[in-house]
Amino acid sequence: MSEQQDQIPAYGTPFQAPDTVPLEPAKLGALGRLTGVLFSPGETFEDINRHPTWIAPMIIWILLGILGIGCFVWRVKPNWTAITRAQIVKRAERTGQPTTGEQFEKSVELSGTVTKYITFAFPVFFPLGALILSGMYALGMMFIQAKTTFKKIFSVVLWTFASLGAISIIVTFASLMVIDTTNLSVLPPDRWATVVPTNLAALLDPTSPVMRALLTSIDVFAIWRLILMSIGLAAIAGSRKITSGKTASIVVGVWVLGTLFGVAMAAAFGG
Repeated sequence: MSEQQDQIPAYGTPFQAPDTVPLEPAKLGALGRLTGVLFSPGETFEDINRHPTWIAPMIIWILLGILGIGCFVWRVKPNWTAITRAQIVKRAERTGQPTTGEQFEKSVELSGTVTKYITFAFPVFFPLGALILSGMYALGMMFIQAKTTFKKIFSVVLWTFASLGAISIIVTFASLMVIDTTNLSVLPPDRWATVVPTNLAALLDPTSPVMRALLTSIDVFAIWRLILMSIGLAAIAGSRKITSGKTASIVVGVWVLGTLFGVAMAAAFGG
């Protein structure tokens, strides 16, 4: 009887159910996660599952994006006026509008300035894209009955992009230092991805905007991202039955939809 009484908590002592025991705290810091996603993704995503974070990877990703654009502009020295002039002339020719005159020159100058600042501000919109992507992944995870949260999915997305962004900058900078940038100053921003030889568009140099959009999506970093996302989503799925093979179907499906959207936009607005 006394042995049974010892197992009963005293009056007023809070009882903690087994499923409410706090999870093990995170073991990796920001730098550890940034490198761990690349070199030990399984362990790192398990750590993210225990303690998902989003502020640190978001800031890192945005800063890396700004740094990458800055390096590109420093090396290529884009002629913003010439770039926007070519784009405006193409649009004007399609609509039959004049391509000369004082008003036209003012429009070119204004558009060149806007394009320059929008290009540098573009990384600020990275989190919006990550939210949309995470939402699509969340729908897929619900379909396969994963037991996870949007915060965990969002954290996996941000840490993956931040980690790959760091490697991408190194590769981009190295490529720019060894190629001839003389004729790249008038290259429009939507073709910058073809400068670094990590995608098929850079290797085949297609003239069609549609084909360029399609081949640009077939990229070494894109494939790497698909693999990491599949591992990451499996790690936070909350069930061992949900493997990276199952989550890969979600990740690849979303990538296909994104590629088709990009091709459609190129068909509608490509010059």
